[in-house]
Parts: sequence; structure tokens; C-alpha cells
Amino acid sequence: MDYFLNKKPILDEYQVEGLENNIHYAMEYHLPISFTLHNVGNPKELHGYCVYIHPVTKELRIQNKDSSFEYIRFDEIIGVIMED
Repeated sequence: MDYFLNKKPILDEYQVEGLENNIHYAMEYHLPISFTLHNVGNPKELHGYCVYIHPVTKELRIQNKDSSFEYIRFDEIIGVIMED
């Protein structure tokens, strides 16, 4: 029953640029950031610090608050909020 699954929102170039700017700013000043990731069932939240962006694959290395790492692809991101 595919009609119950969330479709990935289509982001325009300005939204993508805004995501990139927020990620780079948070990375430069080592600010905590909250990512909303597209997930087939429901959006997934990920909180931590962006410590590296692979320039070719656009894969981000996120350091969680417990010091573990997660890797996400830029095309999975549908929202970014800098945390206080």
C-alpha cells in the first residue's frame, strides 16, 4: 500500500542552497544541528555536529552527542535547524 508512504518533498534550488548554507555555518562554528531526513515511513530526526562533508559523494559525517558517528547523504536531508 504505497499510498500510505510519505513521498520525498521536492526542494527547489533556494531551499537546497539554504540547507547547504546552514550546514556549512554550523560546521564552521561547531554548532549543534538537527537534521530531518527523508525516510519511507516517517521523517527521521538526527541531532549532532557535522564534522565532515565529502566533496564528491556529498556524504556528511555527523558526530552524535554520545560521540558516535553517523553518515548521511545530502539528498536524504529535507530540513536543517541549528540548535541552541
